[in-house]
Amino acid sequence: METEGKPRKLGIAAGSGPLPAMLAEAALAAGRDVYVIGIEGAAEKEIERFPHAWVRLGAMGEFLRLLKENRCEDIVLIGGIKRPNLASLFPDKTGRSLMPRVARWLMQGDDGLLRGLADYFEKEHGFRVIGAHEVAGGLLAPEGVLSKAAPSPEQEIDIDVAARAALAIGALDIGQGAVACRGVVLALEAAEGTDRMLERVSSLPQDVRGREEARAGVLVKLSKPGQEKRVDLPTVGVKTVENVAAAGLAGIAVEAGGALIVDGEAVARAANRAGIFVVGLAPDRLRKLRS
Repeated sequence: METEGKPRKLGIAAGSGPLPAMLAEAALAAGRDVYVIGIEGAAEKEIERFPHAWVRLGAMGEFLRLLKENRCEDIVLIGGIKRPNLASLFPDKTGRSLMPRVARWLMQGDDGLLRGLADYFEKEHGFRVIGAHEVAGGLLAPEGVLSKAAPSPEQEIDIDVAARAALAIGALDIGQGAVACRGVVLALEAAEGTDRMLERVSSLPQDVRGREEARAGVLVKLSKPGQEKRVDLPTVGVKTVENVAAAGLAGIAVEAGGALIVDGEAVARAANRAGIFVVGLAPDRLRKLRS
């Protein structure tokens, strides 16, 4: 609920990438006060434009203290953080008390960890964990083609092939993305993330993947079945477009309403410069692929 008609204050737990700063700007534009907590070694210096503090990964007590002292009511967990090595975290007292639960959550995969943390913040500390799209709805991928280029019939087949592969690994909580070319799955996203997966695709022979003068193949990113949508929606941005183009692929397909596009206008411009397509897949199409 809002206090005296004012929107609830937002705490942003900031990992890497541009999204934390974008969300802070969106929240301020909507009349929300914000407080950004940057994870050391992950968050960008850009967060220092806003009221902020830095904490190391593992300092859960300090993180909670800062949120409470600054009267945050809602929390967004956003940005990349490398999966921690539990032995190297050096947790504080609160962090140490959480370690047995973190170990159990990790046994359920990344989604289990994120869901466990979200429930911990809400049920034990009274915060409300919300998704980035609840702060900046314009981040959600729209349905349809966002670029000048559109997928060809052959590329539509590759989209379906890659989407089925992404759904299969998502069901196992392995990753959110897959690449298919000429009806064959070329790569699956695992812990290394999308950018590293695309680097692997770039290293494949050109007779297997596409090339700049004859692009072929697609990257598809989908939310996992049962995805914890408050904290880990698949995300694409200008860097994704550049890496897809460097790999010789023809385009990107994401789940409309189930993926984040960082600065959609910039992504469309980058796609148009590279001559590739970006498309948001309709929910009905994905439901058929899931069946």
